[in-house]
Amino acid sequence: MQSRYRMSSVYITGPTGIEATSNGRIIQRGDLVMTDFGLGHLNFFTDIKRMAYVLKDGETEPPEVFQQAFRTAKDARRIMKNTIKPGRTALETLAILNRKYRDAGFAIMESFNQPADNDQTEIIVATHSVGNLHHGAGPSLAWFNPQQQQWQIEPTNLFSIELFVYVPVSQWDGAKVRIPLEDNAVVTSRGVEWLYPIADEILLIK
Repeated sequence: MQSRYRMSSVYITGPTGIEATSNGRIIQRGDLVMTDFGLGHLNFFTDIKRMAYVLKDGETEPPEVFQQAFRTAKDARRIMKNTIKPGRTALETLAILNRKYRDAGFAIMESFNQPADNDQTEIIVATHSVGNLHHGAGPSLAWFNPQQQQWQIEPTNLFSIELFVYVPVSQWDGAKVRIPLEDNAVVTSRGVEWLYPIADEILLIK
């Protein structure tokens, strides 16, 4: 047997944007933290994100504005899960998905991590294949895989269902909190089926 492990990527989302903690930044109470990681075993790899909030003294849960933003991202993930089907190319699927997102009130982000200075909730799709690599060789809905957007989605394709939602925060003078969701699934004749229990809430750090 062979397994591979490496350090997760860790980021903080705040009113000034996204900050990696690979610098001298010390995580503080009140920080909204994201980890981006994957596990490899027997030549199979995953790609997963989780969010956590560092409780301030006296807090027992994240601020409601963060929880509502997370619920909004979950709604967007549900739309994606119900849209991806075998028999269409990834690009055709992305066009249908973005239309559904606009109908649901989302603005489609044109450039990653560059939210517009307005009060709209924005979204960008980053769903890609997984398997022998964290970013595999199958069809992809993500902007960073333009060639793989042309490929048809087939039953047994493994995907990292990934999206980023940017929600305005009034306490941040309108700056947007980024909510990333990423979990792994398989496409079957029934559609998308999760491989394990997916992220359902913001985790707590005491």
